[in-house]
Amino acid sequence: MRIGLSGAQGVGKTTLAGVLARELGIPLVEEQARVVVKEFGLDSLRALKGRPQLSKEFQWACLNAQIRVENELGDRFIADRTVVDNAAYWLKWRAGRSSSQDNLEYYRACEARAGVYDLVIYLPPEIPLMSDGFRTANPVYQAEMDWLIKTLLWGMVRPRRIVKVRGEFEERVNQGLAHIQRLQKDSAPKSLQELRDNAPDLC
Repeated sequence: MRIGLSGAQGVGKTTLAGVLARELGIPLVEEQARVVVKEFGLDSLRALKGRPQLSKEFQWACLNAQIRVENELGDRFIADRTVVDNAAYWLKWRAGRSSSQDNLEYYRACEARAGVYDLVIYLPPEIPLMSDGFRTANPVYQAEMDWLIKTLLWGMVRPRRIVKVRGEFEERVNQGLAHIQRLQKDSAPKSLQELRDNAPDLC
């Protein structure tokens, strides 16, 4: 099961991903932007402002790190963010400052990878937005990123592989677990009798 959580900043992805991973005993892919920012020796994302080449390198590093870690874990992981989110942040911060060729290269890399997820859990903004010192707590920016992510998500991932969870935290956990358990059941090997029962009648 390759599961990704998607949504704007401050919607609770990290907390939910951690709980789901523990409950199901599935490896967690942490948000790679937080890893890459340390590798670049930066204090925060604000350090990228006014530095277009560094911003471009950072966005590619985040995408490549996401793909690399997911590949290392194979077909069993829960990711705090998806490559669709990477595409949304490139669209926000790089598209107007990059050539059409650069933009297409990035979008196509994200699109090619987006098909790997068996399930994407989308979280809408509905909990109090608080600053964590890494991303902005501006609600208008959050709403903008939510719109971009939703638009790209339903364009890059098959709709039947996308589910939305909402409500209080416990409700989100229960909804997430229910969707994943349904996925596990649907993908489990069928018994011979089940195959016979579901076989088309050719007579």
